[in-house]
Amino acid sequence: MIIKALVQNLEFKQRITEKLNHSNIPFEFVNYSEPLIPQIQDSEILINSVDRIDRQIINSCPNLKLVQQSGIGVDGIDIDYCSERGIYVANVPMANAISVAEHTFLLILYLSKNIKLNSFSSNPNSGAFIRRMPDHMGIELSGKTILILGLGVTGIEVAKRAKAFGMKVIAVTKHPFTKTEGGDKKYFVDSIFGVDKLPQALPLADIVSIHTPLNNETENMISKKEMDLMKKSAYLINVARAPVVNHEALFISLRDKNIAGAAFDVFWKEPADQNDDLLKLDNFLLTPHIAGWTYEAIDSISDIIRINIERMMRGQIPLTLVNHID
Repeated sequence: MIIKALVQNLEFKQRITEKLNHSNIPFEFVNYSEPLIPQIQDSEILINSVDRIDRQIINSCPNLKLVQQSGIGVDGIDIDYCSERGIYVANVPMANAISVAEHTFLLILYLSKNIKLNSFSSNPNSGAFIRRMPDHMGIELSGKTILILGLGVTGIEVAKRAKAFGMKVIAVTKHPFTKTEGGDKKYFVDSIFGVDKLPQALPLADIVSIHTPLNNETENMISKKEMDLMKKSAYLINVARAPVVNHEALFISLRDKNIAGAAFDVFWKEPADQNDDLLKLDNFLLTPHIAGWTYEAIDSISDIIRINIERMMRGQIPLTLVNHID
């Protein structure tokens, strides 16, 4: 099979190379300094890391059989058109859940301890540092309530860590009844609600943490109406996809201090425009979509990609399909 990899991260390139070479699977990385379509038009499998796989890309690859995404999110792939064309789409649904959950708590702690507002005005290693009381007090997480939106693999890992901090954990998820029998303890949460109960759950939360996929149901799920329901002292965390939150509503809520702060690992257009008004706010933090990029996560992702490709080469379907082909 002809396999092309749309990958830019150097560490990921190295891991993919090690895994596929070990299984004697030939493949090529695309050269981003040259036009893309001529390099991929003979592809039967595309390993995709950062690019949008739209109709133009799909139509340019008449022999395409599989689009293998390197993470859990597949909102950048035209899945319906792939299904129509008989092309499998697979993702990597679990490999980076722990990495993303850990990053979620990095963001939570950064906000809750007011690190940005209490940061050094000069180099702390210069010898000029004098110990003093902080200008902006932080909060303890123990006893606080975290609302997890989306109780999938990553959401559950976040819930585990929240319990370790002594937090009360509530969750809103699409199919709550699949997680009810013994579910509260099994999924490390105190209460599970359906999506229809989001307005009732938001006012209870000190932290709202988003772990849902981006689709027609979740786009702008958190807008002005939802942020108005949140506590003024609450923080909003998003390590999923930025458009789950309405950009303008978030800016206004943060500017007017209707919520205390927000921390995102994702943005509406990446890389983020440094002139975006959100980035100028003291109560907004952005990290550059790095939550899932750890050595351990990349190693697991590369293994799953290798397994799916091996299955395709044997005439089997990938293990982690996200679409259905008749």
